[in-house]
Amino acid sequence: MISKRLDSGVDALRFRAVCTSWRRSASSPSFDLEIPLVLLMLPQSNSADAVLLRTTVCRMELVRKYPNSSSSLSKSWLVKVGESKYGKLHLLNPLTNQKADAASSLDFLDFKFVRLSKAISLKWSRRFLVFGINKVVLFPMPASCSNIDEFGMLAIYHEGKLGYWRSGDVYWTLLDDKNFQYDDIIVRKDQFYVIDRWGTVSWIHPSMKVIQYCPSLYGCGAQKNLVESCGDLYVVDRYLDGERGTWEYYEDYNDDYFHSSGSRMQIGPKSVYFRVYKLDEERGTWVDVKSLDDRVFVLGMDYSFSISCRELSGGIGNCIYFVDGDDFAVWGSTAGHVFQLEDRSIEKLAVIPEFSEIFWPPNAGSST
Repeated sequence: MISKRLDSGVDALRFRAVCTSWRRSASSPSFDLEIPLVLLMLPQSNSADAVLLRTTVCRMELVRKYPNSSSSLSKSWLVKVGESKYGKLHLLNPLTNQKADAASSLDFLDFKFVRLSKAISLKWSRRFLVFGINKVVLFPMPASCSNIDEFGMLAIYHEGKLGYWRSGDVYWTLLDDKNFQYDDIIVRKDQFYVIDRWGTVSWIHPSMKVIQYCPSLYGCGAQKNLVESCGDLYVVDRYLDGERGTWEYYEDYNDDYFHSSGSRMQIGPKSVYFRVYKLDEERGTWVDVKSLDDRVFVLGMDYSFSISCRELSGGIGNCIYFVDGDDFAVWGSTAGHVFQLEDRSIEKLAVIPEFSEIFWPPNAGSST
């Protein structure tokens, strides 16, 4: 049966949109099928039930042919696909997590969704991000594990600790008790890599050992992000206008404080400059990158990825999209910034809305 062969939830929704009989023949998809909606008990004094959720970054293409048109309209945007409830699709801005209200009026037969990457987030049952968990990725279970409902995850938490958690655990297992300065974690070619604030990239052995992968970058910036682009590994080195806070500073606040009605605050210094480095894996050296050509790097809250502007409608290449210390994107605000490598400038997306045209809906970052 056709519906059995659909390999993505978005394709299933498009299948169900064709007609009533097709809708009856295929069940409503869930974008969390690969990850059971299990409840976690987090090792915090104010711990409560939390849910591990999956989202997918897609290129959303307008493909339907219209009358008097010889070809399909070649328009496409970046969109973040959230979990589906009762057959309804949740579309989010990939940078800011802002929910796209226009999603309810979409005809899915008009669009094709091309999956680019996956992201994992840890949220309370009321859908707020769990405060203190900076980055999460799923970690495969040992072959000896026969329970399909069990899973493990790697996380950077408490502003720099690297830990492992497995179904049934009460506490995180600290993987490196000498380094509490980890910044990012990425899955590349089925391997797990982490980077710390000094630019040391390591990989995680299945035995949970942290093994240095390449020479340290020793970049002068205060925050590092890992990005895979065209199969190569890049580091984005972010320079800030002040010192980063430590967990000792943030732990005085709880989730209710940050998510209380109308509560907004800057939770970190602002970005003032970026440098980009590419790993030459044959020579084991870092190459200073002056231009990304037609590509853009998107540094989201729970993932980072790269894409060519040639695959999208509008937008300008050779830039980095990011959220800053005072954006606090868990609210899904329209805040967001772009750094242009050509002139080393930083602007808010609301100021130059043409840069936000790569996201759906278009001009989502505009204040007008």
